[in-house]
Amino acid sequence: MAHKHENGDDEGKSASKAYETRDVKLRPLIVFAAGITVMGVASYLVIFVLFRLFSGQAATQDAQLAPASLAQPAAPGEERLPPEPRIQANPAGDLKMLRDQEDAILKTYGWVDRPAGVVRVPIDVAMKLVLEQGLPVRQPDSAPPAVGTPAPSKTPQGQRQKARK
Repeated sequence: MAHKHENGDDEGKSASKAYETRDVKLRPLIVFAAGITVMGVASYLVIFVLFRLFSGQAATQDAQLAPASLAQPAAPGEERLPPEPRIQANPAGDLKMLRDQEDAILKTYGWVDRPAGVVRVPIDVAMKLVLEQGLPVRQPDSAPPAVGTPAPSKTPQGQRQKARK
């Protein structure tokens, strides 16, 4: 259906303006692009200057001798080790050695404190002993109570409540 205007002249133009009728302003667009470019170049220059400054400082610090290098050289046949902590040459082997040492302690008999008569027993033997003998229980009057612990009363719990009423 054709749309007819009231004035009668139909030149193929729409009466509604559902689109931009003017062009984009070019000056603000150019100013924005120039500003972004200037900011990018300025930030690049700042980073470049800082990089040069920091790399120069690092070079002077690297040139200084470390205190460990000023020490006397090792005698022939003597091995000098770097200060602790050292890098592990064989971490898997070190871990295996540590676990073997711990297993030896946990699975064998030995003295913990010989003068005091304290020994260690293998875990499986200790577990059997606990099952047979049970865990040790402290006697009520064997040790003084800790500081701040209220003294136990002589009356049972149920009688104490009746006495309050």
